[in-house]
Amino acid sequence: MTAFQRLKDALRLILADSEGDGPQRWHGTTAAYPHNWEELEYVEYFYRRDTILVRTGDVDLVLYALRNAPPGDESGPIIPEEVGIDLLPVIDGVTGLVWRYGRTLASAKSGRARYGGKEVGRGYGERPDDDDPLSAPNVLRRLDERVGIGTATPNHALPLCGNGHPCPATEPAEVPSKSVSPMPPVSSGICCGKHGWDGDGVLVGVVDEGLIEAAPLMWPWMAGVHGDAENPYDATTGEIRPYACHGTFVAGCVRCTAPKAEVCVKRAEPIYLHEDAGMAYEDEIIRRMSDLLDLGADVIVCEFDGSTRLHLPMLTFDAFYDKRLRNLNVVVVAPAGNDDTRLPTFPAAYSWVIGVGALSADANRRAYFSNYGGWVDVYAPGVDLVNAFAVGDYTCIEEPHEHRHFEGIANWSGTSFSTPLVAGMIAARMSATGENAPQAAQALLRLARSQALPGVGPVLLPHQVCGTPREPCHAGCDCACGCAVLS
Repeated sequence: MTAFQRLKDALRLILADSEGDGPQRWHGTTAAYPHNWEELEYVEYFYRRDTILVRTGDVDLVLYALRNAPPGDESGPIIPEEVGIDLLPVIDGVTGLVWRYGRTLASAKSGRARYGGKEVGRGYGERPDDDDPLSAPNVLRRLDERVGIGTATPNHALPLCGNGHPCPATEPAEVPSKSVSPMPPVSSGICCGKHGWDGDGVLVGVVDEGLIEAAPLMWPWMAGVHGDAENPYDATTGEIRPYACHGTFVAGCVRCTAPKAEVCVKRAEPIYLHEDAGMAYEDEIIRRMSDLLDLGADVIVCEFDGSTRLHLPMLTFDAFYDKRLRNLNVVVVAPAGNDDTRLPTFPAAYSWVIGVGALSADANRRAYFSNYGGWVDVYAPGVDLVNAFAVGDYTCIEEPHEHRHFEGIANWSGTSFSTPLVAGMIAARMSATGENAPQAAQALLRLARSQALPGVGPVLLPHQVCGTPREPCHAGCDCACGCAVLS
């Protein structure tokens, strides 16, 4: 199967419109840029239609630029006065400007917006093309010329895997029914002959699609994992939905390297009317990360990542860092993505986020799907991992749409699963050393850089939680971390 066919298979879950002729058919759906992605065979980014984000302090500047042309500019307003614009508080420091199909359904039905005129033009059954003059990409292009690049950005929709390819790098695969153990194996919590390298007393938060409630009762390593419930089953077919169980699998990976850590999974609400798309808007993701800070999380695993307009940072993540995270001893870890590209994805590419790529099954090279480049901080195993899943039947997204049956455990690959292994290692080191999250993370990254693989980069393996080269404490070091080799 070609890469483009894989992309098309995934995008049908993201871009398909709802049935019917009313406003709900079109309202709040997501678009891909460029609009002719099928002709060009690539997608640069996903965004919410007719919506832009601005720093709250720039709202007046941007509104004026939307309604008024500069002196000598005869191109006219970017958004005509008769088209209503709503101002929507998003998070602290960021405001949304929405019009047409970006508006709330209630506001659209009322016929008048908070700023400007009433809704005019085409009926809801005739949604404009995504390249019409009032589409978000074209509005942003003209705003760039008037107020500067990056002053306004899209409300990006981020997938659970980079750029909308099937999630994550492969589809979940069956494992033998006799398999009852995860891969990598659950840590003993013993490193260099000492106990306590297990994450006890550390809270690891995960932002994903939720937690299957049965998993903590089914598998011993999942005991005590908690969070927002996810129903993994399709209401019509009864089968396991595409992208379902992702958060449960991720939580299980955390427990492999930090078996006593508290793990909380927060559910980011999926894009409107597309629960099976494995995608959420950036402002929703930030709200769930804020929830985890409120709970006292030490390490946050943000499982959503994607490409952005012009490869610029996202305003919501910038504001979250500036207003909430900057002065906290909290570490954010995110997957680098599964597109085999050196182009950055966010949030992994932020300097304040640990971006994690994937190693091959033998840990001797980069996984064939993993993104790469100087913005990736560390690589960890990400191929053929085994962890908790739902019980039931599943139909693959990709052709030939193979049918599979699962008994609560699956084999899966992707940078999405390398990431929680690293998060768990940070938690395990914290519980043993008393370090805070940034200190523990930096110690592990120093070790990763010291054993970098040529042509790959810094590398961590799940048993290396000690993170510090040293003389072995005794013959046959329990952790098998290679202390004798490294010293």
